[in-house]
This record gives sequence, structure tokens and C-alpha cells, in this order.
Amino acid sequence: MPAVADVIRRKVRNAAPERLWTFRDFASLRTSAVAKSLSRLAEEGVVYRVRKGVYYKPKVTRFGLLKPDPANVIAAVLDHKKVAWKPSGISVWNAMGLTTQIAATATFTADHRVRVTAPNSRVRVSTAPTLRGVSVEERAALDALRDLRRVPDTTPDATIRRLADLCREGRLSFGRMMRAAKVESPRVRALLGLIGTLLGESTEALAALRHSLNPLTTFKLGLGDFFPEAASWNIR
Repeated sequence: MPAVADVIRRKVRNAAPERLWTFRDFASLRTSAVAKSLSRLAEEGVVYRVRKGVYYKPKVTRFGLLKPDPANVIAAVLDHKKVAWKPSGISVWNAMGLTTQIAATATFTADHRVRVTAPNSRVRVSTAPTLRGVSVEERAALDALRDLRRVPDTTPDATIRRLADLCREGRLSFGRMMRAAKVESPRVRALLGLIGTLLGESTEALAALRHSLNPLTTFKLGLGDFFPEAASWNIR
């Protein structure tokens, strides 16, 4: 029979790049031998050690092995942990036209808090109330409402206008976002209500959002001067 090291080396080399390898992938072999073999492959640059017992196979080009993209590593880790996730943050906001800034950090939104080890600080994993029933851009839109003042190189009123335009263009579904907003913060629900009013949604369609808000709560977001409709959602 071929040596353990040869079995592991052949299996790793023949597999597609950008995937994780753990001891469980070689359950029929002695763990100590697997650990030693994977460690040796990491020293040779064939795989990249993500953390103890977890390795990542980088992509091979005509120039040699590419250093693993931290975002790809984290995506693989989240998949390996069976965590639901979506790309988020500045890179998605840029694609949506919410900001012109280029992301220096890859951001993921997961459906629950999870510990992951990033190769460096250029990856961030945040959590969101829900990922189900919304597209990547719709989830990012809800995040933009949640972090309205943190969307870079823009203003809160410009963000609201752009999100309304994306709904008109059909890139965002107001109905799906409204359903997802049931578990969002009151501020997000109020801002989504404002967008719905700008879109001309009916009173009946917006009733669920309105009834979910405390009529005594005021949201001071500096939008009252830009949108007369904001007052009906207690947004100032």
C-alpha cells in the first residue's frame, strides 16, 4: 500500500483549489500521520495552514502558487462550519452605487456569531438578524440602513435616495426587505417605511412596518430637511 504521506499528497494535489482540508477528510488514516503530512505540505507551500488542523489549498497559476485570498479562506471556513453567510460591506455598497470607496477589508455577514481565524486583518465577519429571503444586495441595503451614517463617501439622504432608486429599477425588492425587516431594529424599520413612502407604497402595504414602531420613539437622523415624508415615520 502507498505510504500515508503519498496518499494525502496525491489527494490534495488532484483536488480543486480553494478548498479546506481537515483531519476528517482522511478519517481512515492515522491522525498523527495526517497531521505530519499536512504540516509538511504547508512547509512546501502546497497548502496554507489556516489554524490547527485546518489547511487551505491555494490556486495555482503559471507563475506558481498564489497566496491565499483571505476572503476566500474565510468563505471556505464558513462553508466548512455550515454557517449561512453573504458578502457585505463596502464592496457590495460600491457595486450598488451607494459609495465610490473601494473596500480595503472584505466583509461577510453571517446568520449567527461565529469565531473564525483570518489570515490577516483584512477580513471581518459581522452578524445580521436574518439572511433568509433576501438577496446579497437586499441584505446590504438593510445593513446600510442600520449603519446609515457609516456608509463612506456619501450622506444619509443620498443613501436613502439611492436605495429608493434601486427599488424602482427592480434591483431591490421592497417587499422582501419589508418582510425581512420584521427582525431588524426599529430605526431600520422606520427608514424602510420612509423609502416605501417615497416609492408610493400604499398605506395598507406599509401598515405592518408602521404598527411595529413605538409612536413615541423619535429617530434623529438629520433627514427631516430632505424628506418631508420623514415626519410621518417620526424621523427627524
